[in-house]
Amino acid sequence: MKFPLLALVGALIFSLFSLVEAGAQQAPPTPRPTAPPGRGPAPAATPTETPAPPQFTTLDGVWEVEMQSRARTYYTHFQLRQSGAQGADVSGVWDQGGKPAKKYPITGTFDGRLFKFTASGSDQQFTFTGYVENYSDIVGMASDGKNDLPFTAQHRKREKLLNSVQPGI
Repeated sequence: MKFPLLALVGALIFSLFSLVEAGAQQAPPTPRPTAPPGRGPAPAATPTETPAPPQFTTLDGVWEVEMQSRARTYYTHFQLRQSGAQGADVSGVWDQGGKPAKKYPITGTFDGRLFKFTASGSDQQFTFTGYVENYSDIVGMASDGKNDLPFTAQHRKREKLLNSVQPGI
């Protein structure tokens, strides 16, 4: 009886030894490539500030304005001209459209971010205040002295319009 038990223990030791030896002879795992074949590592990105497009370095030009009331949205236009850089004076026209067109002359100031414009006509006066983002978007509040309406405006590239010719502006 000792022989079968001894043979069994020997067979177990032999099989364990074979498993250990087989694991030791296995090749190490291949490292995964860090870059696609044929390409080097990706260059490190260095953030730089993107300059504004040439037509958007001042308030000069046409702005499409959307005024939000409870009942509807009104679409009008600013035609602005900025004199100087920061702390600039601004002049132009607020074109409400319609027939006949309602156009109010605009005067105001702009400090590089915040603005205040006044559009005056014979029948009404409006005040626009708010801020400018990257010379391309305006967010603000328009007031006629009784009501305040939020508005946004987007800078549009210059168009040659016959009705935008305003002598003295």
